[in-house]
Amino acid sequence: MSRKITNFSINEIRLQQSLKSKKAPQSNNNFNDILQSNINNLRKSEVKFSKHANERLAERNITLTGNDLKKVSQAIDIAKRKGINNSLIVTDEAIYIANTSSRTVITAMQSMKGKVFTNVDGVVNI
Repeated sequence: MSRKITNFSINEIRLQQSLKSKKAPQSNNNFNDILQSNINNLRKSEVKFSKHANERLAERNITLTGNDLKKVSQAIDIAKRKGINNSLIVTDEAIYIANTSSRTVITAMQSMKGKVFTNVDGVVNI
């Protein structure tokens, strides 16, 4: 009688070990899926600058800090939620025109004074 109990407990242990080994790859795949999803989300939220925008930043001596990039990214998010394709983004430091679908800054300037803006669907003041 003790043999049956012993055999039962050994089989039960083997079954538990088998189940554990089968679950590990699933959680690993799940982790990889979550990680890849987060990486993709970060890529989708990054702000790009066109060649033209980079030239304007350089010639107009506009420097961007991490906080400035965060503001531009937030403004693009706001504009995109409102259905704006080409947005004029006004910050304390500079003005940017950005395409929200590609998350690309098209141009940049320091002041709005005396400027005419065309092909802009909306303005975000942040």
